[in-house]
Amino acid sequence: MSEKLKKKELIQIETDAFLMTIKGKPAHPKAGILEPANIDQKARVDLSLYALDHGQVTLKYYERQEDQLIKADSESIVINPVFFEYQDYDIYIESKIENQLNNQIEFDHINREIREAVTPPTKTSKNLFGSINFNSDIGLSDLILKNNGKTIASLTIEVFPSKIDYQEDYQQLIREVNEEVYNLAYDFLKKTYQEMRPKESDSATDSEFYTILRTIFNDLLKAFNRIKAYPHHRLVKEEKVKPASKVKDFNRQSIKWINKNSQHYDRELELPRKLLTVEKRTSFNTFENKFIRWIFNQLNKRLNRFSDRYNSMQRETDERLLTELKSMQRKLEYNLKHSFLAGIGELNKLDSITLVLQMAPGYRELYKYYLMLLKGLSLQGKVFELSLKELWELYEYWSYLKLNRLIRENDKYDMIKHNLIDLDYSGINVTLSKGNQAEVHYENIKTGEKFTLSYNKMVASSLTTGQKPDNVLTLNKENSDVEYHFVFDAKYRLNPGNGGKDNSIPGPEEATINTMHRYRDAIISELKSNNSSSDSHDMSEPTRAVVGAYVLFPYNDEEKYKDHQFYKSIDKINVGAFPFLPNHTELVSEFLEELIEESALTNYERNLLPAGTDRYQQETDFKDNVIIGSLSGYNLDENQTGRLLEHCLEENVFYIKYNQAILSKNLEYIGFYQSAKKFPESAGLHYYGKIKEIDVKSGSDIFLAPGSKSDSNKSSNNSYEKNLFTADTYTSSHSSGDAPEGLYLAFKVEEWNQLNPPIKAEGYGIIGNYIYTNDMLLQRAKTLPELSIKSLEEWRIWLELKRLKEEIKVHLKTKGIDNINKETSITGFSNQSFKIHIENDNLIITDPDNDRLIFECTILEFIANPRRVFNQIY
Repeated sequence: MSEKLKKKELIQIETDAFLMTIKGKPAHPKAGILEPANIDQKARVDLSLYALDHGQVTLKYYERQEDQLIKADSESIVINPVFFEYQDYDIYIESKIENQLNNQIEFDHINREIREAVTPPTKTSKNLFGSINFNSDIGLSDLILKNNGKTIASLTIEVFPSKIDYQEDYQQLIREVNEEVYNLAYDFLKKTYQEMRPKESDSATDSEFYTILRTIFNDLLKAFNRIKAYPHHRLVKEEKVKPASKVKDFNRQSIKWINKNSQHYDRELELPRKLLTVEKRTSFNTFENKFIRWIFNQLNKRLNRFSDRYNSMQRETDERLLTELKSMQRKLEYNLKHSFLAGIGELNKLDSITLVLQMAPGYRELYKYYLMLLKGLSLQGKVFELSLKELWELYEYWSYLKLNRLIRENDKYDMIKHNLIDLDYSGINVTLSKGNQAEVHYENIKTGEKFTLSYNKMVASSLTTGQKPDNVLTLNKENSDVEYHFVFDAKYRLNPGNGGKDNSIPGPEEATINTMHRYRDAIISELKSNNSSSDSHDMSEPTRAVVGAYVLFPYNDEEKYKDHQFYKSIDKINVGAFPFLPNHTELVSEFLEELIEESALTNYERNLLPAGTDRYQQETDFKDNVIIGSLSGYNLDENQTGRLLEHCLEENVFYIKYNQAILSKNLEYIGFYQSAKKFPESAGLHYYGKIKEIDVKSGSDIFLAPGSKSDSNKSSNNSYEKNLFTADTYTSSHSSGDAPEGLYLAFKVEEWNQLNPPIKAEGYGIIGNYIYTNDMLLQRAKTLPELSIKSLEEWRIWLELKRLKEEIKVHLKTKGIDNINKETSITGFSNQSFKIHIENDNLIITDPDNDRLIFECTILEFIANPRRVFNQIY
């Protein structure tokens, strides 16, 4: 064990009343990677002494450079950090108090777990011993010593994180969490605290309210006692009818009253028996006192709610806290029932604040405290002390909020669900809602694709055990009905050296990488088979729902981490890790954009596929299941071609010259091309249909009849066998007089579907009667040359270029597409920015104006990450 990892005395305090020693490791075992930064950081140590005459006071602290205890010059010092998260610290306290009935010193702390950890080793011992651990609570902590219930000393120490920089990353992490969601970082009665000041807020939590109240409560009662001594009052006039002998003041109102009530006048004596008198009395029923009573009632209700929520929390309750709550409530209720407030009426409305509330002694202080209780807390100042959530939880919240922020600040994407996150206010603190509520929806402005980022949601069902990763990016791609899920799981764990050639690059723990493998393999979805009926539940097919899974971990050197094995594994198997801290988010930001911008196929290819997949794909990709015929291959004039088009559309049929090779194809669809020569206004490919049946017909049976159409033809069951032209009509428009000869394949379709938009000719045509393609290209192509794509390489280039949303041109060797030559006739692609052609398995990218070389890479490099290639080009 190295010297710095041995336990040493870190703090020693000696007075005439006690000796207190704290031992522990002066550095965190995994803090070595941050030690250069930590050397410049300073931690607070404050000693405060009360009540007793402590005599000579000595405070010593561990000095890292000298590796020993050094005597402090004052009781408030700044030292190198020596207290860290997840470390055990031994506390020994020896009492020196003599000649008292109770010389026992008690150890106290606001957190019950810390408070109960330091106790006497035996019932009769006056000394204390114990071991404490702050876990992942970061910040200030007060260790308090008491005697006979009174505080005699308080030691404030500062606990540092081990995996991130305290004064930069940690403070910025808290700020960014609170910027996104005010008070999300706050917690209650943890082992450490941060110093706060009041701030304006409409959504202060119960923990903020209680932190403010317990700090100002005694001062609030003192202010009320000043009010009780001299409460604000007013004089109230009351009219009373009394015996005349008891009336002291006689005025005009008395005369008016006796004139109206003559029955009370004794005419014999000529004196009144009773008279009206106006008396003045003091009343405390003023607006100001009604306001004070209302404040006390509101505090009592809020304390009741706080108590109920605290008791319902899923952690062991602190009886001392409950006793403190009840004490506050009793004092409030006593003053409501046994002071001048008992006779005060209800406050109906809050009028403008009077000068009494602003100026009168007692009232102005109590009004100030009321305003404090309305406010939230800000991470500045030194008025209040409030705990923050544990660092692992803060890191998890920050990661989700930061991922959203990275997407939101990219001008390529719009947030279409404007409430960023849903919050849970049901407890004492604000927390992020989990599941369907914590899901933010976005849209890719250029492509119109929708995607979501969800927090702690079950992505899909699992046939084994349920899985809920922290953050899941779900992408819905153009021309794909499959959702692609990518897991980003925040883990506040760091291995100081487990990657790179010399195994010295910090990275995530291997256990967290294993968790990513589990997420990818265990989270599955059950898709209905195409052959399953609507009421069947037995034909569902389990499929992997997660394409990739990545750990987000706290580390600040992104450039160095690029050599880590868990970063390189992302490109190979799509499982790995990214460093993620404030000001260190570039790798994650770039990767997010890659996932969102790349095509559905590239997303799919990030899957780790089973052995044999390449062989299977070679046999199934680009199968010729579509035939495209031409309306120009029938030796017809324009009018006859137009009539043929009408016939084909009406009768759901199309004819192509007989070729045995066509029948050997497994064709599913047929479309037909309208040439620019015959259809100058509507050239292109407009219609396609699913093939119902294929018959072999004679050309003369289809096109010619001896005269007009016969009744037998009209009544034919197969309407597409009707003849189109009479012999006279056909021969009169053809100088050769040759009628169509030979056999034709008659393709009967279920119905014609219209392509919207149609596939444009772009100056190209079809050589011969037909070409082959596939249904995928038929649905996605915008121009006729795009149907000639025959290889995966060509398809990938074309697919990724389309996502740039610039006009794409496909260049062919000739102006026609020839299906007889099986070799592709594509020479390259271009858009307004560059031209691409394939040469010896390389992509050659040149300037479209002068053919200057811009960039060159292998086809495999492009397919692996097309977005990275395009980013380098642009």
